Amino acid sequence: MTRLRSSLGWICAAVDLALFEVLLARGVFFGVAHVASFAIATLTGLALIRGSLIDRAFIGITAAAALLLRGGVLAMFVKTFHVPAAWAILPAIAVSVAAIKCGASLENVSAENRWRTLALAGAAYLALLRLVYLGQAELLPEEAYYWNYAKHMDFGYLDHPPMVAWLIGAGTLLFGNNEFGVRIGAWLCWLVTAFFTFRITRNLLDETTAWCALSLVSALPFFFGVAFIIAPDSPLTACWAAALFFLERALVAQQRGAWLGVGIAMGLGMLSKYSIGLVGLAAGLFLLVDASSRRWFLRWEPYAATLLAFALFSPVILWNAQHDWASFSYQGAGRAGADPRFSTDELILYIAALLTPTGLAGLLIFAFLKNADTAVRARQMLFMKVFTAAPFAVFAFSSLRHAIKLWWTGPIWLAALPALALGLWQFRQRTSDRWVRASWLPTVMICALAYGVFFHYLALGLPGIGYSTQMNLLPVGWRELARQVELVEKGVEDEMKMKPLVVGMDRNFISSEMAFYDKDESPGFLDTAGINLFGKNAVMYQFWFPAREQTGRAIVLVAFNENDLTRKAVAKHSERLGPVVRGDLARDGKFIRHYFYRVAYGYDSDRKSDDREKSESLD
Repeated sequence: MTRLRSSLGWICAAVDLALFEVLLARGVFFGVAHVASFAIATLTGLALIRGSLIDRAFIGITAAAALLLRGGVLAMFVKTFHVPAAWAILPAIAVSVAAIKCGASLENVSAENRWRTLALAGAAYLALLRLVYLGQAELLPEEAYYWNYAKHMDFGYLDHPPMVAWLIGAGTLLFGNNEFGVRIGAWLCWLVTAFFTFRITRNLLDETTAWCALSLVSALPFFFGVAFIIAPDSPLTACWAAALFFLERALVAQQRGAWLGVGIAMGLGMLSKYSIGLVGLAAGLFLLVDASSRRWFLRWEPYAATLLAFALFSPVILWNAQHDWASFSYQGAGRAGADPRFSTDELILYIAALLTPTGLAGLLIFAFLKNADTAVRARQMLFMKVFTAAPFAVFAFSSLRHAIKLWWTGPIWLAALPALALGLWQFRQRTSDRWVRASWLPTVMICALAYGVFFHYLALGLPGIGYSTQMNLLPVGWRELARQVELVEKGVEDEMKMKPLVVGMDRNFISSEMAFYDKDESPGFLDTAGINLFGKNAVMYQFWFPAREQTGRAIVLVAFNENDLTRKAVAKHSERLGPVVRGDLARDGKFIRHYFYRVAYGYDSDRKSDDREKSESLD
């Protein structure tokens, strides 16, 4: 059977290559051609091979995973390395053949090595999937905004500490100002997260459960997302995992030297995002409720770890002191003073989105799970529960009167991952838990395939499916928008004999994307300002481009809503205005959406408007 499958594999690869070349020669887009040729070749192989329905289903799932991986390889060779599609298909086919062979070998894994092999295979596949697509999908607006952080390098920013800027700065220094360079830091942070998740699960429970935890930290939506999308949550999650590991060594294993790791992890975490302070809150609670840990109140190590953490965090404190405590105020009093809003129902839905419904069910089982009989297991379970429940209680209480964002609770589930991983195989004796255990493997497989389909959609599209008009949610079309806006900039520059500013008429999404994708021929981040010039909040743009310093500049205003270009504030601060012009965005022949632009001449932050100017602004 193995020899037959090997022969069929080479036959299918030859059929795949021949069909692709024929379709390409007939003018079919290479992203569609490779899907069609692979599908036909795979169906041919399934028709010829002998085996049970289960065997065929397994081969089909493996082939689908291989197709999605090779789509990233094909996109990388064509779009990044500029290899003709007719030649780029060769390494793509080689990768798909290797992936299918590796998947087929999983059928022969012994029972004793099953979980380790499956976890390693799944983690490796998902890590490689992210890696090949890192540079193929356009940046999300948030990622482009943080890239602007790195282009205005500092020890602090209004809305976040500087770690994300430092990671992007290092990545772009090594790999260039491209999507791969921007995102590689997130991918590396996931490696750190996975390492410490495996280690802490093995310490708290056992090695088999640790392999299952590796599978979950690879596949669950939150952890997969922060390993691809660069944001403050990427280093935060890595530091959170490290802090949990060292705290377990200090509090449960009673190792004095672990406090050094606690101080470093917490300090780096505070440089990533302020919410890691919730780990400190949980640690204090654990010291109070665990009798064996109270001795640390009388030891110097925890206090030294705290001092070390704040020493590492001191650049952010210095930046705030020099900027009227702007960031602390923004994240503290600013959020606390927001309009009251009940969002507990949204919080529950967000948890299901971050961990899948199966993960949410596993959390409920974990919450009501009784401790084991031994004192050691009781302390380990207490550690997981305290370091999950204490941070979650803060978010749950806040949700009673404040809005909660989707990803905020993500890192706190790291402490629960060992218990969730235990549910993959050790709850089988409990009848009430069998359905959760039975749901985990399909959940992980569905997640893995869904990620691949989404990435393929972003990089190469999907046959017969267009693109969403919500570019802020789906990163497709920003490069084309920047190309068209750059032509407008050149026209204004020829007219005015000076480089104009570009301002996106939303909070900062358009401006951030224009700054990044205008990078090829000019340093776009130097000429892309924010809507703060017209009296709105643009977060860090008010520091990078103070309104008073832009007097006399011509500005290309860009918006997705035509009404944003006819605001009174636009006329108030402009000597004269050009007409509103509509543009169209498309990619690979597929229409995306309309956009609008307008040129404002003679910007003046202090200029007063009169009735004539207001009338002209609405023409």
